Amino acid sequence: MATRRDNYKTIDQLQNLIKELVRKYELATCERDDYLGQLNRVKQDLQIAKKKIAEQEKRLEHYELKQAFFCSETEQVKVNRRLTKLVKEIDKCIALLNG
Repeated sequence: MATRRDNYKTIDQLQNLIKELVRKYELATCERDDYLGQLNRVKQDLQIAKKKIAEQEKRLEHYELKQAFFCSETEQVKVNRRLTKLVKEIDKCIALLNG
C-alpha cells in the first residue's frame, strides 16, 4: 500500500511534469509566432518581387515593341511573331471581358 510520502512524491512528480509541459507549450507558442512573423515577411518580399518582375516584363515588352519599329529585315520575322502573340493575348483578354 502506498504511503502518504509516496503519494506526495507522485504528486510532486506530476506537478513537475505539468510545469515542464507548460514550459514546452509556451516555448512552442513563441517559436510558432516567430515563424509566422517570418512567413509574413517572406510573403511581403514575394509580393514586392512579383511587382518588380511585372514591371520589368512591361518594360521589356515596351522595349521589344519599340525595337519592332526600328529593326532590320532579318529581325522582321521575330517582330511579326511577337506582334502576333500580343494580338492573341489581346484577343483572349477581350474574350474574357465579353465572356
